[in-house]
Amino acid sequence: MMGQKLLASLLISCAFLGSSAVWAADLETNMKTLAKSTKAFAEAKDAANAKQQLVVMREAAVSSKQYLPHKLEGLPSGNVQVKEYQAGLDQLVAEIDKVTALVEQGHLDQAKTEAMNLVKIRNENHKKFR
Repeated sequence: MMGQKLLASLLISCAFLGSSAVWAADLETNMKTLAKSTKAFAEAKDAANAKQQLVVMREAAVSSKQYLPHKLEGLPSGNVQVKEYQAGLDQLVAEIDKVTALVEQGHLDQAKTEAMNLVKIRNENHKKFR
């Protein structure tokens, strides 16, 4: 009986640790995910695939707010540069939401044109913080 409880506890612990490791991606992983999903979005042939890529992009952008790039590591959250970094991610999320709305309205081509702003936002922020 004691052995079964111990085994059950170990299995639950392993499952929790495994799922949290998958959930918590680091900044580099999030940036790679954003890049892959941006490319996949540009190549999407239908709204369902496009929206799926936008969901992945948004999750990666939101997750990135938990981390600071190497250039800003060790700075307090109130630092001007840290606030600018966070604002850049907020701008990226807002643009993803705007593109998502266009896809949901059935305007995939217009959404792809608007998505060029995602690349612009990325490039501007890479210059500042990479």
